Amino acid sequence: MKKIIPIITALMLLTSCGTEVAESGKPVVYTSFYAMNDFALTVGGGDIELYNIVPSGTEPHDFEPTASDMAKLSDADIFIYNGAGMEHWAEDIADTLPETVTVVCASDAVEVTDADPHVWLNLENAKQQLQLICAALSEADSENADNYSQRTDDYIAQIDAIKTEYENAGLNGKRLFVTHGAYSYLCDEFGMEQTALEGISGDSDPSPAQMAKIVDEIKAEGAKCIFYDPLDGDKTANAVAAEAGIEALPLYTFEGDGEGRDYVTIMRENLEQLKKGI
Repeated sequence: MKKIIPIITALMLLTSCGTEVAESGKPVVYTSFYAMNDFALTVGGGDIELYNIVPSGTEPHDFEPTASDMAKLSDADIFIYNGAGMEHWAEDIADTLPETVTVVCASDAVEVTDADPHVWLNLENAKQQLQLICAALSEADSENADNYSQRTDDYIAQIDAIKTEYENAGLNGKRLFVTHGAYSYLCDEFGMEQTALEGISGDSDPSPAQMAKIVDEIKAEGAKCIFYDPLDGDKTANAVAAEAGIEALPLYTFEGDGEGRDYVTIMRENLEQLKKGI
């Protein structure tokens, strides 16, 4: 209740502000963070007014919305978030929004199998999330339903193509050493095993004992690299790599991207890094 009460208060004070954006006649869509924003943009294109809450480059796990953020959400037509424990603040806010806001929890479209919320790193999960977003936009804006459906189908075809590339890359049975334990869904899809230095959130510094243990495992395995999420930085990965005599390579979680790249582009880049590192 400590978080929900201030949220409710802010909404009561600020929901009357309104937005000029709504006058465009397009559905006003807010997303929680980068991955959801990209999916909404992919489906919605120019038929929606799209805004994101967590700035790209900011860790969505630890983000706290402002009163202004909450007021904007109360004026939205649709609010899309991942769920599955990814954005605790979004789950709190979703319960306080007016009934006029359609809330889409994108992880409802998939099977959440463990404590890792990064479900979109599984290509099949991403397709299901895109389809759920398509359904929500189509219901809110039936006049453009064909546009939403066509964009979704076209993008799913691209995802299917890159899935074939993953399947042909010889990933099955490979062991990945990573600093951030965020890749369980990616590993499960293609038969890989993840060994992580840090937990899922990647928000704690590993101890010297943890560092030494993973260095020993890397040497015993004969691994060529340790992967890191660029959003977390490469300091820890470089330290492990130097001690183990290997490379540190980026493997994107798609929580944010300074270059504004889309999902397929990032997943293809991840495949190239995996090929180099395994």
